[in-house]
Amino acid sequence: MRRPARPALALAALVALAALPGDAGGAGDLEADMVRAARHLSSWRFEEARELVAGLAARAPRAPETRYLRAELAFLDGDYQHAIELLAGLGDRAVGGNVGALRKLAASTLEATRGFARARSPGGHFAISYPPGKDEAIVELTGEVLEAAHRALADDLGYTPPGVVRVEILPAASDLARVSTLTEKEIETTGTIALCKYGKLMVVTPRATVFGYPWMDTLVHEYVHYVVSRMSHDRVPVWLQEGLARYLQIRWRAPAGRPLSSVDEHLLAAALRKDELISFDDMHPSMAKLPSQKAAALAFAEVATMVAYLHGEAGTPGLRRAIQLIKGGKGARKAVAEVMGRPWPEVERGWKQYLRSARLRTQPALAGRAESRRIRFRKGEGQDENVGAEEVQSGKARKHARLGGLLRARGMSKAAAMEYEKALAAAGGSDPYIAAKLSRTYLELGEHERAIELAVPLLAADDTDAAPAVTLGLAYQATGAPADAAAAFEVALRVSPFDPAVRCGLAEVYGALGKGQLAAREERACARVRE
Repeated sequence: MRRPARPALALAALVALAALPGDAGGAGDLEADMVRAARHLSSWRFEEARELVAGLAARAPRAPETRYLRAELAFLDGDYQHAIELLAGLGDRAVGGNVGALRKLAASTLEATRGFARARSPGGHFAISYPPGKDEAIVELTGEVLEAAHRALADDLGYTPPGVVRVEILPAASDLARVSTLTEKEIETTGTIALCKYGKLMVVTPRATVFGYPWMDTLVHEYVHYVVSRMSHDRVPVWLQEGLARYLQIRWRAPAGRPLSSVDEHLLAAALRKDELISFDDMHPSMAKLPSQKAAALAFAEVATMVAYLHGEAGTPGLRRAIQLIKGGKGARKAVAEVMGRPWPEVERGWKQYLRSARLRTQPALAGRAESRRIRFRKGEGQDENVGAEEVQSGKARKHARLGGLLRARGMSKAAAMEYEKALAAAGGSDPYIAAKLSRTYLELGEHERAIELAVPLLAADDTDAAPAVTLGLAYQATGAPADAAAAFEVALRVSPFDPAVRCGLAEVYGALGKGQLAAREERACARVRE
């Protein structure tokens, strides 16, 4: 998720600067360079800012503005302690009030990342910081996924960001609040799990959630933000930023333009029918400010389809051109309209017609899915077997499903299967929650074919749900189909990488398929997640 950049230094604070001893060019030149450096930093032109700040450090090293700018660069480099030291002795209100905000952020980020280990991605383009321990199980994958995204986006957008991109894997949602301007309430309300801000990617480990989340695509989503911000000098507005990121987030593993998930389709269809689409203006300043995860999911679906519509009309060159036009000073609406060759009101009408022509369907069984399938942050080590049962719409079906959960938790799988079958019948034969539970129960009973029969359509409808993917992986593994098992486990890996069934299962099936290097990676991960 993209957060708007912090404003540049207050100009009034710079104008007050007096000429200092050793000044080679006079106060006016210093002020101009300070303003330019601040603007470059706020527009993600880090290399140009660095050059200016180096000159300022030689000409006016004691100026509060110089010290602040040096501290901001140290913060962007991940040297939080040095950033704090550079600000020592300056009042919180110095430099237009920016000193206090940066000092507080640097101190909280230093504390949140204290003791982190570091690794470099295989291609060297990403520097990954992470807490030692179980999170080591996803570090190799993080590097591999981001390097694949680096290659794909260079092809799509024709741009490769300079330097090394920093990535921080955080242990909990509370840590994301500590290293950003978001509150914990905003994070939990909207399901914000990652950010691209301060010239880096920040992502909460899937281990901090109950069911996991699509963490690989989320990493790439944030990297798209990084690329677009660097490419456009951070001028692309939130709605288009999020649309590009959502549309391109799977490019590391597949062509762009994947159909909407069943939940997204339901949300869009319902909003279109009721004329309750969220306006692009209401998405500002951030999706994290929307009132619920359901609203955020709808907003993401909207902007992704707008970019899909743009891509369908103008192709990848059209995406590039829109970004370049915005970089050059055009508003996003005018840029998109110019690329598509018609006024914005016609573009917006065409997009809505594009949605209607897709014949999006509402599905009663998914009415509560967007809310109940929200990212659930782990509050403790335990997990209720019936978490998520509230999404079942039929009261009778929900009653049988809860009973099935209680029986399964007590090891009474055969009796649980009977209750889940009753629940599925009461729900009309097609409820994702009940079918997933029933499929896993049949797996436990050794009835692999029935487990596969139930899980296949669930995974086809929603590949962000790890449960049917894990069930399929285990069922195929048990029936001697390692290639099918690997494919299912790989989907689960994109969501739930700390599940021993996934990592240890992949180690075994990769070995059976003769994929020695991948098997070795998963054997290491298997040992780590079992600790």
